[in-house]
Amino acid sequence: MVAFAYLFPLITCLLLKFGFQFGGEWKYYFWIILSGEPLVAGLHCLFYYCTIRSEEYIGSLVQRIQYEAPWTELQHHTVTRRDSNGKTYSTTEIRHVYHPERYHFVTSLGSTVNTDGRFYHYVLKQWGVKAFPLSWSGNTIKGGIRYGHAAVMPPTFGMTFDDQRWVSVTQKHSYVNKIKNSNSIFKHRKIARQDALELGLYDYPPIGAFHDAECILSNSFPVDEGIRRLFRRFNGKHGAQIQMRLYILVFPDSKGVGVSELQKAFWQGGHKNEFVICLGISSSGKVEWARVFSWSDNQHLEVETANWFLKNPYLNWNTFYQWFVSHSRNWRRKEFSDFKYINVSLPLWQLLTIYSVSILENLIALKIVLA
Repeated sequence: MVAFAYLFPLITCLLLKFGFQFGGEWKYYFWIILSGEPLVAGLHCLFYYCTIRSEEYIGSLVQRIQYEAPWTELQHHTVTRRDSNGKTYSTTEIRHVYHPERYHFVTSLGSTVNTDGRFYHYVLKQWGVKAFPLSWSGNTIKGGIRYGHAAVMPPTFGMTFDDQRWVSVTQKHSYVNKIKNSNSIFKHRKIARQDALELGLYDYPPIGAFHDAECILSNSFPVDEGIRRLFRRFNGKHGAQIQMRLYILVFPDSKGVGVSELQKAFWQGGHKNEFVICLGISSSGKVEWARVFSWSDNQHLEVETANWFLKNPYLNWNTFYQWFVSHSRNWRRKEFSDFKYINVSLPLWQLLTIYSVSILENLIALKIVLA
């Protein structure tokens, strides 16, 4: 237990007083405690914070994209100098600070993300619009003015059931997850990444160069890129509205439905906003089994979705998309604040690190006092 580490400074003081018969002033004992206790508390808080934090993936749409041309900022600094007679005086210096060109976009969640020229022109092409000019003026700009361009997603977008002009993006979001490192009944057994790959399980897909991540993962069954974009747009538009991150994981049917339980364990039940559909598909393209998991308290949508695939075994992705959009509107993600009662213990390596650092710090403090 980490509580023992908080006793090390007190033990050092007792050792100093009764072991070394130190007769110095009380301030030395105070210094040992004042330097030792915050160190332990700081490490404890840092490790605990890292232990209970998880990163989920959230989707959104690009709402505005902007380009800013290179410019030079004039920064005015007051400098105090001394003349040849020793008198001080103040003068103003102007420093030139160069700002390179910048591309960035604003999402439907209000986040601002830096990007590059490729993505900028891709968005303009998807939207089918031209950027409008921007300019800024002021006495802190060299030349008095700087320029840029911007484009805003037209308000008419999204009037159809699914507008192909939507540009979806994925971001990471940190939240408190006490389950993953607890000993509670909700915790799943851990599967090492190498073992997961050998079992044919899926790791979370990375966010790509165009700021989005796949949500249909399939190693054995081909999925058209247009369908992949369709479901990425679901995460960006509909998923963002209901706080859902949809994943569809396609497995060979020969692995059996049990592979979905292994996948669930590997992902530790998934993040709080995830809705994970696991499908077993034969070489002929028929869905032989379906299993869905999420943390939602209401499992109705999970059951309905699995049944849909069993009733419609020959996949029509567009039909499923339309069905899922209309049926997922009442889905609610799990509030992980419901698990705040769970006690989380630090891993052994973190405990040993705290003990080692605290013991070393107290030995150094003891040596300094006795020197």
